[in-house]
Amino acid sequence: SSHAESRITRLAVGEGPQYLPFVERSHQIWRDLEQRSGEVLLYQPGGYTICQARPAHLDRWGDFVTRTEQVAHDASLQFDRRTAAEFAEHLPQVTLGLDEVLGFEPTGGIVLCERAIALQLDLARSAGATVLTNTTVDAVEQDPTSVLVTAGGEVFRSDRAIVATGAWFGELAPEGDVRHTTVTRQVVYWFEVEDPDRYRADRFPFLIWAGDRAEDYLGVFPMVPGGVPGLKVLGEQFTETTDPRSVERTVSEEEIASFHRNFVAPRLDGVTPTCVRSEVCLYTNTSDDHFLIDVDPTTERVLHVSACSGHGFKHSGALGEAMVQMMIDGRSDLDLRPFSRSRFDAGV
Repeated sequence: SSHAESRITRLAVGEGPQYLPFVERSHQIWRDLEQRSGEVLLYQPGGYTICQARPAHLDRWGDFVTRTEQVAHDASLQFDRRTAAEFAEHLPQVTLGLDEVLGFEPTGGIVLCERAIALQLDLARSAGATVLTNTTVDAVEQDPTSVLVTAGGEVFRSDRAIVATGAWFGELAPEGDVRHTTVTRQVVYWFEVEDPDRYRADRFPFLIWAGDRAEDYLGVFPMVPGGVPGLKVLGEQFTETTDPRSVERTVSEEEIASFHRNFVAPRLDGVTPTCVRSEVCLYTNTSDDHFLIDVDPTTERVLHVSACSGHGFKHSGALGEAMVQMMIDGRSDLDLRPFSRSRFDAGV
C-alpha cells in the first residue's frame, strides 16, 4: 500500500535486523530526492515503540520494545528506554496505559508516500520512461527469449520484468507463493484536533502501540504541514481476509465512532470524534510476516515481489534499487536472500 499520505519509518525495525539496511538506504534516497526536487519527503521527529511490560500473548507483537531494542543494540543505533514520567514530560497530550514499557528512536519519523511516488514518477518520465496509469495488467508470460506483458489491450515485450502487484499478488504470482499470502482489510482515520501545533510533524513523534493482542494495535502519525487537516491513526487486524476486487472500501460511521471511542479518546488529548477523512488499506502478508521476493520458478526473467503492506513502504526506495540491480547484474548491493521462497520450501 502506498497511499494515505504518510508512512512510519524507523531504522530499528523490530520485525528483524534484515530490514535495517533497506530503511537506511531508503532514507538516503528520500534525502536525495528532496535535494533534487526541493520538496520535503522525510520528517524525523523520532518515534516511540510501546508495549505491555509482561505481554500475555506472544502471537504477533510480544515484547516488541525489547525486540526493537535488540536490533538497535546490534546495529549500534540509538534507542532509549524511557520511563512513564519522561514520556509524560515529552508528550503531555498522550496518556499511557498501565504497566507499559517504551523506547524512543530519535532517527524515526514519517515519509510522505504519495509525494514520494509522484516525484519518482516525474523523474522516471524525465529520464525517458513511459508510465501507464489506470491500466490493468492481464497477464505476464514468457517465450524463449523475452517476457510478454499484456496490459490495456496491448502486449509489451521486455527482456525482464519485475511484478510488484501488492494486494493483487495472487493474480500473477506462482501458485506456490500465493499459498503463503493473505490479504486483509485495514482502516485509516484522520480525526480533527483542537490544537494542531501539538501534533505537528516537526515536533510530534510517531507512536507504535503494539498492544497485548494484534487487534489492540494503535499507530499514531504526526500531522503533515499542508496535508490532511487531521491526526492520522490506524489499527490492525489479521483475522478476516479479503480480496481486492470485493473488499468493502466504505468506512462506516460505526467503525469511525468505535475506533475513536476505544483507541483515540482514552489516549490522545484534544483529538475530537470528528473524522475528516478515512480510507481502506489492504495489507498483503506472508504466513511468517516477512517479505517475499524471488524469481519465477520457471524463469529468472521475472521477479515476483510481495512487499508485505504494513511495513513495506519505508523500505521501498532501497528495495526497488536492489531489485533492479538483481535483474540487470544478477546481484544487488543489499541482500535480498532473506526474502526468498526457500524458507517456505525448507519449512522455516
